Order: sequence, then C-alpha cells, then structure tokens
Amino acid sequence: MSLLRRTLLALLPALLLAGCASSPPKEGVRITLVGDSTQTERQGYGTGFCANLTAMADCINRAKGGASTKTYRRDGLWDTAQWPKPNWMLIQFGHNDVQSAAHGDRETDLKTEYPANLRRYVSEARAAGIKPILVTPIARRYFQPDGKIIDDLPGHVAAMKMVAADMDVPLIDLHQISQDYFEQLGETEAHKLGATKAGPNGTIVPDKTHFNLKGSYVLGRMVAEALAHEVPALMGYVKPVAAQQP
Repeated sequence: MSLLRRTLLALLPALLLAGCASSPPKEGVRITLVGDSTQTERQGYGTGFCANLTAMADCINRAKGGASTKTYRRDGLWDTAQWPKPNWMLIQFGHNDVQSAAHGDRETDLKTEYPANLRRYVSEARAAGIKPILVTPIARRYFQPDGKIIDDLPGHVAAMKMVAADMDVPLIDLHQISQDYFEQLGETEAHKLGATKAGPNGTIVPDKTHFNLKGSYVLGRMVAEALAHEVPALMGYVKPVAAQQP
C-alpha cells in the first residue's frame, strides 16, 4: 500500500466527521448564537435558550464575553461562528459597542460604525446561505427610585431596529421584552436572576448585567418564545412547555 493511500485512510474518519459537522441536520435546523456575554452559556441566557429548543434543533453558542460588533470580527470569531454552518443565526450586540473609557478597544461609533457592522454581518450571513435574526441588546437591571429601569442603550436599540427594517431581517426586541419583565418583577426579584460580583470594601453586590442559571432559563425561555413568534418557521423547534432548570 502506497504512503499516500495509507495517509488518506488514516485521515478518513476525521474527514467524514468534518463533513457531517458542516452539513445542517437532515430533518432539523441548526441555530447559532452570535453576541456578547449576555448570550453566553456561563453568564447569559444561552444555556436556557438552547434548553428550550427541541431535539430537532442543533443549538450552538458562539457568543463571547466582551465582544462588540468590531471585536467579534477582529478576533476571528465571526469566521468560527459560520462553522458548522447554521440554518439560522441570532445576532446580538450593543453592550460593548458603547463609547466609554473602559471599552476603548471595543467601542464603535453609534451613527456610522455600529449599524454598518450589523449590515455587514447580515449581508455576509445571507451570502453564506445563513438566515440572520437580529436581537436587540438585553436590558441592564439599573433601577431608579420609581421602579423604572434606566435605559442606557436607546440609540443602539433604535439603530438595530432600523437595520432590521431596511434589510428585512426578523427582529427580536429583547431589550423591551426584558425591561418590561424586570420592571414587572421589581428590583429585589429581578436581581435574583442575576449573578453577583465583588463590590467596594469586600462587599458582594448584584451584577446587574449578567445572569445565574435561574436567570438563564427564565430569559432563555423568553427569547425562545419570541423566536417562535417572530419566525413562525421555527415555532415547531421551540418546546411547547418551558424547560425546567436542573
């Protein structure tokens, strides 16, 4: 047996596996999450969202903590998100695109760069045969004395809605959905859905952006239900009853 033939035979299992991974499920769909930490498995709603999809949906989480529309591409994450190729892609950015001293390497200009980056993601996804869905950035739990939440991302939400309308992209307005829900719960109960972090002088304070496992399941269910509503073709891939937190 020639060296070339032996090499090809040795590589065959890996090649077959790669071929299977690159093809969408034969009888189902593959849905990929693209975004920042609020979408991840560890700090976001990703775990709960995937748990609320049926076995016919292959759910892949490619979200990355700290990512903005600029850094997600710059760091090579966008290329990774397209493999294995999904049928649908939920794209959510905004928190780290905000211009601030802390986000100097991540920030984007709200009027020009942020919407342009979103448009490019949508165009490239479609060119690759992927159907994009835009998701407005989830609301942070910064409550005012009157029980209302301080909306710190109105410009980014409006910009994403404009891109969705202009490009005829399905949109999940998670920002409004989550803000309404948190205000309905009230500050004390809303913080029970979140993680905690170190505060001043050794104190532990609520993390008003990210989620614990309970929060992931609650918000993940909301995103799944909104997905079924906004994209009827995917309704059959959302569990009819909310998944239970383990």
